[in-house]
Parts: sequence; structure tokens; C-alpha cells
Amino acid sequence: MNSLKNHLALIIPLVALLFALESILLMHRTLNDYESKLGNNYAIILAASKELTLEEIKNKIPESKSLNTIDSKIILDNLEKNISPANLALLKNSLPFFYSLNLNSYPSSSRLEAINETLQSLDNILRIETFTKSHSQIYQLLLIINGSILIFSSLIALISILLMFKQIEIWKFQHLERMEIMTLLGAPLWMRSQILFRLACLDTLMAVIIVGAGLWYVTQNPTFLIFMQELNLNPKIFSPITDCIILLFVGLAISLVSVWIVSLQAKD
Repeated sequence: MNSLKNHLALIIPLVALLFALESILLMHRTLNDYESKLGNNYAIILAASKELTLEEIKNKIPESKSLNTIDSKIILDNLEKNISPANLALLKNSLPFFYSLNLNSYPSSSRLEAINETLQSLDNILRIETFTKSHSQIYQLLLIINGSILIFSSLIALISILLMFKQIEIWKFQHLERMEIMTLLGAPLWMRSQILFRLACLDTLMAVIIVGAGLWYVTQNPTFLIFMQELNLNPKIFSPITDCIILLFVGLAISLVSVWIVSLQAKD
């Protein structure tokens, strides 16, 4: 029973730490996926006195993806019943060329301001609509969500690491007599702390299995899949196998470094 408690005392903080790391990975992928979709749907409206080409715009704005002409016929058709044919023809000749400029990525607020200034410097551009207000609201919301997840996960990770240190110190005191004898015999650090390293690796493996099982359950849950579809999120943001490999290496690194630090303290 005591042995089980000793293992759980390290496994539980490790599980919390790995879940915190997984949350950061998932949020990062979700934001990238959402920004990619926003970038595909986002467009800058241009009014020009002359015809524009994508190459002309791309020379100034490298992230330009496509430049589509907006047909002014729809506007003219709506005005056809209210003005005379002569005025309609005059209006048609005086209308500027309208374009929709798409980018290959969702720009930051600072980059959008730079794009706006660059477009204004072009002689043929009469008017630009970047939808700055709605753009800034969406982008700031993404940054707030990302920052909140990062801060919350970092706090969980910090508390988990402190609890891991405490448990490893308990292991150290349980095996202190054996470690001191090996120190007197001239055993190197890795040898006299071998039992601690072995316990840390075993508990890390158990923690990764628990987190991996949780991820697999989530990805197979019908309710969660429906939720993902409603949010129009890419299911590929969940990659249990890849994530388990990442979590295993990170978990082992943190556990082994923690044991190494505690073992150095034992030397003193």
C-alpha cells in the first residue's frame, strides 16, 4: 500500500503536468487552424482608378494570395430603376474598379496597418477597406484565449514540478542509507541514484499511458466529435500517438532532471 502511495504521489503531478503541456499543444494547433481559416476567408476590398494585377500587388505585399474582380453590375442593376439610362451609362463609366484581395495568412494588427499603408502608397488605389475593427476584435480574442491557456497551464506545470521534487526527496530519504554507503565506496551519481532514476522513469511511463488513454477516449467520444464539427475545427489537431511520444520525452526529461537535482543535494 505504501509503495502504491509513493508511486501515485509522483504519477498524479506528472499526469497534471502532461495534461497542461497537452493543453498548450492543442491550443497552439487550434489557433493555427483557426487563423488559417480566417486567412482564407479574410479579404481586403480595394477601389482603383485603373485595372490592377496580382503581380503588381504581390511586389509590394508578398503574402498576397489572389486578387479577384468585384463585378459592379450588381450595384448598377439596383440603380437601374431609379435613374435614367443616360445617367446610368455616365455612372458606369465613372465607377472605379473594385477588387477583393486575399492573403495567404491571417495578418497581425501591426502587419495589417503596414499593408494598409503600402496599399495607400500605390497611385491607382482610391479607397481601401481592411475591416480593421472586426479584424482586431477577432485577433485580440485569439491572443487572450492563447495567453489564458498558457498562464493557467504554466501554473499547473509549476505546481506539479514542485510536488514532484517533494516526492523525489521522500524517495531520497527512504534510500538515503544505501546512497550514502555507495557514495563512500566512490560510486558515481548515476549509480547511487539508480533506484530514483528507475522509479522516475516507471512513473513517467505510467503517467503517459494515463494521458494517452484520456486522449484516445476524447477522440473517440461521439459528443466531442459533434462539438468539433460544429466549431468547424480540423480533427487532425488531435494526434494521440504523436502527442504521447512528445509527452514521453518531455516527461522523462523533467523527471530525470528532477532526480538529478535532488541527487546533487544528497551529495552535499
